[in-house]
Amino acid sequence: MASLGLSVVACSTGGPCDPSKSACELEQAVSTYTAAAGEENEDNCQSWTLNNKDELWVTAVRQDNDGAYHHANWFFVPDDLFPMPDGTWSCGAQQFSELSAALAGGFLFAMSTQSQGEEQRLPTGAAVRIPPYSRIIGSSHILNASPRPVTTTMRLHLWTIPKSQVTAKMVPSRLSYHDLAIQPNGKSSFSSECRLDSEYERIFGDPLDYQIYYVLSHYHNLGSYAKLALAGGPRDGEVIFSVDGYAENFGHSFAQPIDLRAAGATGLRITCGFDNPRDKVVGWGIGDQEMCVIQIFAKTNLGVDGDVKAGTGARTGTGSDGEAQFGGPCSLFSIAWDHEKIGGPPR
Repeated sequence: MASLGLSVVACSTGGPCDPSKSACELEQAVSTYTAAAGEENEDNCQSWTLNNKDELWVTAVRQDNDGAYHHANWFFVPDDLFPMPDGTWSCGAQQFSELSAALAGGFLFAMSTQSQGEEQRLPTGAAVRIPPYSRIIGSSHILNASPRPVTTTMRLHLWTIPKSQVTAKMVPSRLSYHDLAIQPNGKSSFSSECRLDSEYERIFGDPLDYQIYYVLSHYHNLGSYAKLALAGGPRDGEVIFSVDGYAENFGHSFAQPIDLRAAGATGLRITCGFDNPRDKVVGWGIGDQEMCVIQIFAKTNLGVDGDVKAGTGARTGTGSDGEAQFGGPCSLFSIAWDHEKIGGPPR
């Protein structure tokens, strides 16, 4: 067993792998949970304490599960935070929040809607830094729509590279449209433009430096499409990422990163489209409600959480196909990202 205290596979020697010197593989069956028939539970956290004495530069993540996972966002924090026994526990009882986890440590990956297996693999040289002595925590939305209980195990597999091979340190951002009012018996779309250039200049006093390496969208079964486009400049409106339909909408890795400054862009535009056959307006939420989120990994020093908050959007027009079009202001919470967070207490 390697010093990480988990299953680690060396690439060639067959012995314990030193992540500071070699590319390594880490894997763990993080938790097993039995979801009752018809159960929906958004208060489900899983944790995996890494016991890593060295920092880890994660270039790929794979998750596999046995069903009943609607969605899950995975973070890492110093291992003296949320010191629960590894496995499954209540997020709310421990006052766990995704934003506080991202600020204390960072964001690792998100599972696309109802996927039982997928891989987030970043371009060569791109990696997410996990500080020494960290704990990985998944904030999971459990949904068992079947008429019988489902016992499901979540398995994680990480691939790391040594720091000497890292050419792009990843920083997470999230853009959301909370003010959803999906019209009954028809199509609706929701768009917002998030100005990143002014935020970057406000914090750093320099022109925008932001290169996109990976994008993932999230919506539910009324979702028709999601798009991420350049905003501002000569390529305004150019779609750089799009998915259509529902289920298995995996993320996209850019072999050639999208450089916003080189494109002359001032920011990004998010759009989600829905088709609602019901007789009632559908809003933001779990159950039979909807979501509109795009998550991003970028080479930058700017971490962003952008959102069209409830009550701030308005109808802007009607598409040629009758689509009800809405828009709203992108409210930004931005920070200077610390690439050298210290992690948990050394031992």
